[in-house]
Amino acid sequence: MPPTDNLRHLHDRLRSGVALASKLEDLLRERGNPAAKLAAFARVSDYLQDVVLPHLRAERAALYPEAARLAGIDPRLVSRLTDNCEELERQVARVLHDHARFRGGVHDNASSRRHITTLVRLLRRHMQAVEDELLPCFDLELSDQDVYGIYERIQEAGFEEEVAGRVPAGAEAAVAAARWLSDSQGIDAELFFLGEYVSDPELIERTVATTIEACRLLGSSGLPAHLSIDPTALGLLSDADACRRHAERIARSVAGQPVGRLNLMMLDMEDLTLVEPTLRLHRELLALGLPAGITLQARLRRTAEDLVPLLGLPTVVRLVKGAFPLGPEHDHQGGRAVTAAYLALATRMLAPEAREAGLRPVFATHDGTLLLRIGALARSAGWAPDQFEFEMLLGVRVDLQRRLRSEGFAVRAHLPFISAGQTSALPGSGGHPAEALHLGES
Repeated sequence: MPPTDNLRHLHDRLRSGVALASKLEDLLRERGNPAAKLAAFARVSDYLQDVVLPHLRAERAALYPEAARLAGIDPRLVSRLTDNCEELERQVARVLHDHARFRGGVHDNASSRRHITTLVRLLRRHMQAVEDELLPCFDLELSDQDVYGIYERIQEAGFEEEVAGRVPAGAEAAVAAARWLSDSQGIDAELFFLGEYVSDPELIERTVATTIEACRLLGSSGLPAHLSIDPTALGLLSDADACRRHAERIARSVAGQPVGRLNLMMLDMEDLTLVEPTLRLHRELLALGLPAGITLQARLRRTAEDLVPLLGLPTVVRLVKGAFPLGPEHDHQGGRAVTAAYLALATRMLAPEAREAGLRPVFATHDGTLLLRIGALARSAGWAPDQFEFEMLLGVRVDLQRRLRSEGFAVRAHLPFISAGQTSALPGSGGHPAEALHLGES
């Protein structure tokens, strides 16, 4: 038996994920039965978060560096496999976001099925490339002991990634995670209590109280009180006035923390019907002198106009690629068009006039090529590294986060957390980071 068979067997868990995803794909072709679809979505989300993502990151950490040093392996193969992993991470984020929308009552079966189909195809293609192209080279060039050492490193790295990818349970655990990120990586955190599209007053109050608790714990720990909130988690859909009062309570708590840090309440942007109410809420909070930021989605055609009044304000604008596609009337169509729109908006956010007005741009995406291009653009435009920042989800593209930080850029991890009584596994907890940043095209 070739020693690399141990490495091939590691893909058995990925093949199980393909089988789960394929069953969900079949379910989404059927009409009705939303309960069965939601249960299947939850199983797929759990598997993606607990098995597939950790394995892909472990491969990048332990397998490809070994391959890159071997003279008999074409560097283009290593580059292609790395690109495959990055594309798979982005596709997983899309599926996780679809799950969040399904849980919120948005049953876009066709779009979800398309994302699952693409994920299955990418996973199969990736496994075939590793098993048929890379591992035979290992058989030729490495000893059995060396191959087994790689196998052990992948298993160890996969375990560490799985643990790191779990959402903290409770505000204290979330703040401890933020402290670890700051001390060990030099990366700031933005805390987000999972939940959206809420109308129950008790759940809304729990969200407000828990977010305020996290805010106070951050301040007392010497960390920036930087928090993110979905307006629908504050009842925007049911009572806009009550939502504003809840948001003001959180923002005043943020404002009351020690000065000298970037204390901020960032408003997330949700579907198109909520753009105007969210922009209005942002204006109302700024009028009260409260530290509130706003998220804009590059996917939406209207964002080019929505950005105009913000460029002259001393506020924070977070740009995401966005999700919630509606069609060509409202959206830029296709990944290339969305990326082009993102870059055009980023260029405007980095204009000298925006810097002079006190705007702080935040670029939230996992598209490494795009982020590096924006970083070069910011430097050439005279922006200091601490005048803007890059933001990514906790545990996603960790290699890119560390690279950007090592190059002097400000990096923030979007760190979701749940109630102390809930399970800490991401999807099974009732939410996941993808729903927080709406990274449908990340």
